[in-house]
Amino acid sequence: MIRIDASAALVSADLRAASDARAEAAEKRREDRLKAAKQAIEVLKHARVDVGEVQKEMARRKLEQIKERIRLLKQTASMDPRGAAREIARLSRELASAVKAYASAGGSTAGVGAVAGGGTAGAQAASGTAEASAEAVAGSETTGAEAGPAEANGEGSAAEEVKAEAQPPTAAERAAELYRRMQNAPEAEARARDRQKQESDAADAADFLKQARALQKVLKEILEKVAEAARAKGPEGEKEVEDAEKALAEVSREIGFAEAAQPAVLPAALAA
Repeated sequence: MIRIDASAALVSADLRAASDARAEAAEKRREDRLKAAKQAIEVLKHARVDVGEVQKEMARRKLEQIKERIRLLKQTASMDPRGAAREIARLSRELASAVKAYASAGGSTAGVGAVAGGGTAGAQAASGTAEASAEAVAGSETTGAEAGPAEANGEGSAAEEVKAEAQPPTAAERAAELYRRMQNAPEAEARARDRQKQESDAADAADFLKQARALQKVLKEILEKVAEAARAKGPEGEKEVEDAEKALAEVSREIGFAEAAQPAVLPAALAA
């Protein structure tokens, strides 16, 4: 009888061990899946940021290439007016494409206005205690201003009694306020970092668009110098000049689309 009980106890222990092992394995699988999902999300976040930055960098390099080709074009334009018109059309289309790519990668200045407003809001959120103090001061000043006439009407004693009832914050209240500040500090720092990045991105976009506009201006000036000679070559020369003018107009549209994101800021930021 004892041997049977011992056997049953061993079987029961084995079953419990097997059950515990399965539960532990299931929990480990769950944790692994959760960890893998979090890692995938982080990878996707960084991938999106990196793709945008790469696209903007490629657009900047394209501007440098166009700038070098314009330098060469200026030296040869008078020798081949029709060829110059064709090159101006090509460079203008590439310039418009670079501007569009930069803006689509997040290189517009849409965040400038929001940054200005968000900066104020962030500063107010980060300095909530200062605002509370200011409101308290304003309230006390209002009370004081109202107390003057009250005293003249014989009601000064009542105002003084109300003022006497006001008590400084207790130690517990001060500790609670300090804890609230500590809890809000990381969020305020994150908002400050976001504002700085948005402002930096907006400044980069403003500089990029300023360069694009300057290159378009140079291309237009070259076209004006060779247009008459190119048209004199006949219908084909006329068409080549028209193509160049259309391509330059496309550059203007793309720059305008990017600038339209924040018209109140960009004209001053991009003043030639």
